[in-house]
Amino acid sequence: MPPDPVPSPPYNSSDLLLDAPKLLQLRHEAVEAHTGYALHRHPWGQINRINLGLIEITLGLPPHEQHLIAPADYLVWVPAQMPHTAYIRQALSYTSAYLGDEWAQQLPQTACLISQTPLIRALFDDYAARQICDTRPANEQAQATLLLERLISADQHTSYLPDTAHRQLRPILDALFVHPGDTTTLAQWAQHVHSTERTLARQFQRELGLSFIQWRNRLRLLRAQAALKEHHAIQDIAWQLGYSHPSAFIAMFRQHTGLSPERYRRQWLSHASD
Repeated sequence: MPPDPVPSPPYNSSDLLLDAPKLLQLRHEAVEAHTGYALHRHPWGQINRINLGLIEITLGLPPHEQHLIAPADYLVWVPAQMPHTAYIRQALSYTSAYLGDEWAQQLPQTACLISQTPLIRALFDDYAARQICDTRPANEQAQATLLLERLISADQHTSYLPDTAHRQLRPILDALFVHPGDTTTLAQWAQHVHSTERTLARQFQRELGLSFIQWRNRLRLLRAQAALKEHHAIQDIAWQLGYSHPSAFIAMFRQHTGLSPERYRRQWLSHASD
C-alpha cells in the first residue's frame, strides 16, 4: 500500500482572523530574542521583513528542505501554502505582509530573497511607524500599489550565503566557515586545491553566483553582526575578520547594511531593552 500522505501543516492562527488581501495586508510585532515559529503555512504569499539582525527560515518538508538566512537589507518571499518554520535570534521589529493573489502571481513560485531598496525600506518604515495593517482604504491604496510594484521589480536572490558541494570549492568554504578572517587569496587557494585562479573564479560565479570576495564578505558580515550583539569592540571584530584597519571593516559593513557597526549595535541594544 502507498504511504499515507503527509498532512499539511496548519495555517498561522492569526491568518484566520484576516480577510483575503487585495493589495497588502500587514502585521507588525515586536519579537523577543530567540523566538521560533513552528511549522505552518499561509493562505497568501508572504513578505517577511525585519528592521535589523537576521531572520532564518526553513522551507518545505524533510528531506527536501531549503534554508534561507537573510540580514535586514533583504526581504524573504514565501509563496502561498508553502510550509515553513522561522527563527529569530535577537529582539527586533518584524513585519509580515500578505499579498493579493494578482500581485503574488508576479513573484516567483519558489521562496527567495528580495533586495530592500531605499524606497522599499522607506515605504515599509512608514507603514510600521503608523502601524498600518489594512491598505484597502482609498488613502492607502496608492502607497500599497507603489510598494508592490517596487517589490516585483527589485532584485531577487535564491540565497544570501549560497552553498555548494563542488569538490574544489568545498574545502575553501569549510575553511572560511571556521576562520572567516582567513586572508588567503584566491590565487593561493588555487594552489591548495590544484586549480588556477581563473578557473576558481569561474567556479565561484557558476556554483554560487558570487565572486570569492563577495561570498567571503557576506560570511564576515554575518559573523560581525553576531559579534556586535556580544559587545565585542569594533577594532577586535575587524582584526578577527581579517581587516588590518577598522576603517576597511566599517566600510564593508556600511556597504551591506547601510549602517555603521556602532549604529547597528545601538539599534540592536535599543530594541533588546524594549
